[in-house]
Amino acid sequence: MFRKGKILLLVISVGIVLYGASAVFFGKDAYKELAVFMEVIQKIRDEYVEVPDMGKVQEGAMRGLIGALDPYCSFLTREQYEELQKRGEDATAGAGMVLSTRADVVYVVSVESDGPAAKAGVRPGDYLVSVDGKEVEDMSILEVDHLLRGAPGTVVKLQIFRDSQTKPQDMELTLREPAEALVASEMLDGGVGYLKVESLSPASVEQAKVKLKTLVAAGASKLLLDLRNCADGEVGAGADVANFFLEKGVVYYSRDRQGAKLDEVEASPDKFLTDLPLAVLINGSTAGAAEIVAGALKDHDRASLVGKKSFGVGSAQKTMKLKSGAVLILSTAKYCTPSGKVIQDETARKAGIEPDFDSPDTETRQDLAVESYYDYDEDETRYQMIKGKVEKIQLDKALEVLGGGAAEGLRQAA
Repeated sequence: MFRKGKILLLVISVGIVLYGASAVFFGKDAYKELAVFMEVIQKIRDEYVEVPDMGKVQEGAMRGLIGALDPYCSFLTREQYEELQKRGEDATAGAGMVLSTRADVVYVVSVESDGPAAKAGVRPGDYLVSVDGKEVEDMSILEVDHLLRGAPGTVVKLQIFRDSQTKPQDMELTLREPAEALVASEMLDGGVGYLKVESLSPASVEQAKVKLKTLVAAGASKLLLDLRNCADGEVGAGADVANFFLEKGVVYYSRDRQGAKLDEVEASPDKFLTDLPLAVLINGSTAGAAEIVAGALKDHDRASLVGKKSFGVGSAQKTMKLKSGAVLILSTAKYCTPSGKVIQDETARKAGIEPDFDSPDTETRQDLAVESYYDYDEDETRYQMIKGKVEKIQLDKALEVLGGGAAEGLRQAA
C-alpha cells in the first residue's frame, strides 16, 4: 500500500510540473488537456490516506522526469551532489565495467578483461541489482558509477541478475586503479596485423599508435582492428584512432535537438598513418568512443565491419547547478557518424552501428544455443567455452573478409 502511495504521489507531482510547464510553452489548450491531473490532485487532497511530504514528492517528480529521458541524465539534490563530490576525492580505483540501462534496469555493457568485475564473475549482459546492499533500481548511472569507485583495495559487494538464472547472485570484487592502457597487437598469418583496443584514452591512443606503426614496419599487408568489448573512453580518443586510418573527411559531428550541427570533427592529415586494407571487429559491448571509430570507418568505406551490432552510446552531457544547490545533468547533444547516423537512437532497434558482415549468423547462433543447453559443465566453464567459440568465429570471418590467414596464430591478444 505504501509503495502504491509513493507511485501515485510521483505521478501527481509530475503532473503538476507538466501542468505548469505546458501552459507556459503551449498556451491555454494545455489546460484542457491536463485537466485530468487537476482532478486527480483534488481527489488526493481530499481523500488520500496520508499527508504527503512535498519535499520528497518534488524530489521524486524530478527523478521521474529525468528518468524518462536517457540513462546519462541525472538529478541530484544538494546533499547527494556534495556526497558524490566527497566520495570522489579518494575514489581513484574502479570496478572495471561500463554501465547503461535496458528496460529501466542497470545493465552491464562491458567488463575490462582481467579487471575486478571480470575476476568476480560479472559478465556483459548482467543486470545490477544492488551495490553494498543499496538497491540501484532508482539510481542514475552516475550515482551507481560512484558507488563502484573508491580507494584501491576496497571490497564491494554486488548483487547481479542474469537471464540464465532464476535468482540474483551475490559477488564480491576488489577495486583497483584502472589500467593505463589496454592495447594488444600481433602479426597473424597472411600478413595480417592485428590490433586490439579495449579502452580509448589518451594513453591507449598513444599505445595504439606505436603498435600500429610497428605492425606496418614489420610488413603487415592488411590490418584487423578489434574493438569488441571496448566501451570505455573519450570521444576525442576515438576520433584520433579513426584518424589513423582516415587521411581526410568528417570523423563525427554532434547535433542539437533541432538537428543543427554543434561540432564537426575532421580527420587531420598529420595524424594519418596507413591506408592498408582494414577490417574492424565489433560486438554488443562495443560502445561510446569505439562507435565513433567504427561509424567513421564504415561511412567512409575505409573498413569492413564484422561481428554484431554495437551497443549505441553517443551523447554529450551538460551539468547545471540549480538555485537550490541541486544539480541537473542533461544530455544536450548527440553524436552522429559522417553519413548522419545517430549512434544513440531513442529506439533500441536503431541504436548502434550495424556490421557489414553479421557474425555469427543466425543458424550458427542457434547451434551454439543448443550446444550450450546440452552441455553439463558448470556455468562459468560453459560460458567461457561459448564465448571463445563466438570470438573465434568472428575472428575467422574477419580474416576471410581480408583474405588473410587462419586464426590459430592468435594467442593472448584474441
